Amino acid sequence: MKYYPADRVRVIALAGHSGSGKTSLAEAMLFDSGALTRLGRTEDGNTVSDSDPEEKRRGISISLATMPVEWQGYKITVLDTPGYVDFMGEVYSAVSAVDAVLLVIDAVSGVEVGTELAWQVARDANVPVIVYVNKMARENASMELAMNSLRGSLDGTFVPVQLPIGKEAGFNGVVDLLSGQAYLGVDGKKAPVPADMVDQVEEAHTELMDVAAEGDDDLLEKYLETMELTSAEMNRGFRAAVRNGSVVPVCFGDATHNIGIRALMTLLTEIVPSFQNGAGTKALDAHGEPIVIKPDASGPTILFAFKTVADPFVGKLTYFRVVSGEAHMDESRLYNPRAATEERLGQFYVMRGKEQINVDRLALGDVGALAKLGETVTGDTLCPQKSQVQVIGPTYPNPLFEVSVMPKTQQDSAKMGPAMSRLQEQDPTVTWRFEGGTGQTILSGMGDIHIEVAVHNLQEKFGVG
Repeated sequence: MKYYPADRVRVIALAGHSGSGKTSLAEAMLFDSGALTRLGRTEDGNTVSDSDPEEKRRGISISLATMPVEWQGYKITVLDTPGYVDFMGEVYSAVSAVDAVLLVIDAVSGVEVGTELAWQVARDANVPVIVYVNKMARENASMELAMNSLRGSLDGTFVPVQLPIGKEAGFNGVVDLLSGQAYLGVDGKKAPVPADMVDQVEEAHTELMDVAAEGDDDLLEKYLETMELTSAEMNRGFRAAVRNGSVVPVCFGDATHNIGIRALMTLLTEIVPSFQNGAGTKALDAHGEPIVIKPDASGPTILFAFKTVADPFVGKLTYFRVVSGEAHMDESRLYNPRAATEERLGQFYVMRGKEQINVDRLALGDVGALAKLGETVTGDTLCPQKSQVQVIGPTYPNPLFEVSVMPKTQQDSAKMGPAMSRLQEQDPTVTWRFEGGTGQTILSGMGDIHIEVAVHNLQEKFGVG
């Protein structure tokens, strides 16, 4: 995969309730961008992001997965997260490493429990949110129903940036209100706005122009004088409004039918703020004092580890975001301040599900992976020893459920501690403790399904009976 400079990099988390269609959306984005030759289906267990055997067996996402999408000269890295409440820890990890959250809702079901939880995680982290109303081809799906659900359940200012063309089974595309361009069918072909929608589009476009103007003082002054903004100016103003959270854009489409996906990807490149133009990353310096790491492409290389995958078959993989400088093969070692040790860096990867794509260089704001780091775990920072900092990562929710785990044999008992530690490396919402009085090992997690998956991993991945 080629190198993309910082101004061409966007990182997006897909979040929302289980079954809203996040994985199908990621699959459609990969397909439409040419990364796939056929669309996988969650029901068939052949999607890129749900590649773990346990995910295929259960038909749900369990871990976050990263997928780079190359679109119109941009690299949009998608972090697909689980919607099941038991695996909310993955949402916290993803939100700590993205430019925006694409909150996916079902057009008929509207806002659900998982929607509200993901919304709150993003808001607490001050990460911009864009809403994608999925499944617009379903019976009873409507823009009005979805907008009423959003406005009645969440505390944001929700503004449509697209209008759906057709309803239910007749849904056939969207009109982008920023550009005034219609996109039709699976191919997302550009077309004139349907005649029966012209008045509606003009009215919505004017309302959107008002919002864009309010996002930038210079634009507001011009708008008050001329009552007009160019498409580029609207994008600029709207991008500022999205960044500060004053508005939440709402898009429409149907991932399963692959309608509206290309328009969505184009929109993301236009309105999602780039990392390099952001406020920086909150961190602690070598003395434990709070600082902000400037998003400087020429600064020291600083990597934030937002996810760890510990697998005895493929080894340990550390997913990171470049929060300062660039990641490149010339940088052979970086320091981990928490572990007080230097890590030897090997090949850099970009992960597409389980596929490892070799890269020599990653720009500021981009995400990648490193294999076989010795001490680095989720939440750690890698930096030059002379410029020690520690990025302030997310505060994960406390476990809500616990069970006693008993090894079958003495040999299994010896494996238990190291295996539990490996589990905790890749999922900070899993905790464990040994109670000497009873001789029991207590495993804690976010719910019964979470615990079941953890026990399954102990058995299948780490050989603990």
